[in-house]
Amino acid sequence: MYVGTGERCAIATIRRLQDEAYDYLKEKILSGEFSDGQLYSETKATAMLGMSRTPVRDALLRLSMEGLIEIFPSRGFSIKKVSKATIKETIEVRRALEGYAAYMLACAVDTQEAREALFKLNECVNSQEALLLAPKMDVEKFVDLNFTFHNIMIDYLKNDVFQQTYKRYENKIKELTYGRFVSSSEIVREAYKGHIQILALIRSGNTEQVFSRSMTHNDLAYYSQP
Repeated sequence: MYVGTGERCAIATIRRLQDEAYDYLKEKILSGEFSDGQLYSETKATAMLGMSRTPVRDALLRLSMEGLIEIFPSRGFSIKKVSKATIKETIEVRRALEGYAAYMLACAVDTQEAREALFKLNECVNSQEALLLAPKMDVEKFVDLNFTFHNIMIDYLKNDVFQQTYKRYENKIKELTYGRFVSSSEIVREAYKGHIQILALIRSGNTEQVFSRSMTHNDLAYYSQP
């Protein structure tokens, strides 16, 4: 079926608005600007964004599928509270996947694929350092780089099941991480220091210590602080 230029432009505009609404609402959720347990109307969301209902509704459906919100038909939506059980489950999955990925990188440190991953990890750590040295640190960018660091290791494994599992938990981890980073600059520095240490252990091929350090890097107590 032929799609004319005008129709293609209209479709592109709708998709752009959907993405903008999704990115905006997700950032507000992860930053804690929406309160747990409070009911928010779709009308309020559209007014905040200055958009029609369609792209906002699509964005809310995406966020619901990712487990960040719960939609109540004809009433609105609320932010899903992260339970202690969910925190425990999420961190256990993260520790297992990230620890194994770091271990496998250290095992193959002399291969071309590992060297390429190490180069990317080093670039990521350098970008984090630049943020820490800035007059005012951009927490959102640091969180993104935090995930880039760990995703580089997960991607190195070239295991679709691992990647899909990690992606499934990514939003939950981001929500937890963002809240902790905003609450304490010391936690941010500790995360950066952890990345430096993990990178050094991978480079040295120290498989035992890199697995152990990756596990402590994702200590459950880190997320359990009030």
